[in-house]
Amino acid sequence: MPQTPARVLIIDDDVSTIRLMADALSSEYEVVIATQAEEGFVQALNLRPDLILLDVVMPDINGFDLCRKLKADARTQPIPVIFVSALDTVTEQARGFELGGVDYITKPVEFPILLARVKTHTRLYRQTLQLESLAATDPLTGLANRRKFDECIQHEVARANRKRCSIALLIIDIDDFKPFNDHYGHGKGDDCLVRVARLLRQCVSRATDTVSRLGGEEFGVVLPDTDSEGAVSLANDIVTFFNEEKITHHYATQHDYLTVSIGVGILDYSALGDALIDPRSLIDVADEALYHAKESGRNCSKTRFLQQSFHNSVANAP
Repeated sequence: MPQTPARVLIIDDDVSTIRLMADALSSEYEVVIATQAEEGFVQALNLRPDLILLDVVMPDINGFDLCRKLKADARTQPIPVIFVSALDTVTEQARGFELGGVDYITKPVEFPILLARVKTHTRLYRQTLQLESLAATDPLTGLANRRKFDECIQHEVARANRKRCSIALLIIDIDDFKPFNDHYGHGKGDDCLVRVARLLRQCVSRATDTVSRLGGEEFGVVLPDTDSEGAVSLANDIVTFFNEEKITHHYATQHDYLTVSIGVGILDYSALGDALIDPRSLIDVADEALYHAKESGRNCSKTRFLQQSFHNSVANAP
């Protein structure tokens, strides 16, 4: 499948320069323009271009300050920035590199140089994104892997601590998966894991939610900005979905089809005051809830609230 054209954002207050650069690039790239620094920052946030061509001398906010702002925001920090400026002293160019620019092109622009450098940096950026994606992906199921899960829950719990908003975690375990592997073989077991991953993707629809394979037959779903009602509803929907799918498993202890058990961990700040929570605490309460789901006969979900666990640990502390 052919790649979509790389997206290049040009931020420059000189309309004639924008027009010339856009004309030179538009046959090979998707070109987006902004004539003000703040507008350019919003475009970078919303469109996530593969490259930014940034003028230095602009009203209100200069290009160096805008680059500093781009590099300070995690959402735009990785995007490569090429400065395009009439300021051609070594001092100015060095400053651009120190602020995180990947290249510096002086005006008037030599278009063969512009094309060559845009091609180089968009290719390098896409290769970097591809490598990062591979490093964060479970090779069997295509879901996020344990490393990505750890990064995600660290980030989302830190965000919840800052904003005092709720967050939920589902830990999903396939019931009786060992006898499935033992009787149907590991090849069929792998096929089963792939199918489970696909079904979980169907159930978890929000773009902000992250579905991961934690290892073996265990999966995790991180649900930012989700209260207990939303998390429990999703968990029950997943259990029901697997009961309706009826993936054949004649060696299960309760049914002749595959089922899952789910532990739901809820972080709700309403009873925590100013306490800051670490990600391990949320994982622990979800694990505890999963244990109770297994003890309750499997093929169900159980819920634990982090504030209950938190207050118990404080009350029992020596």
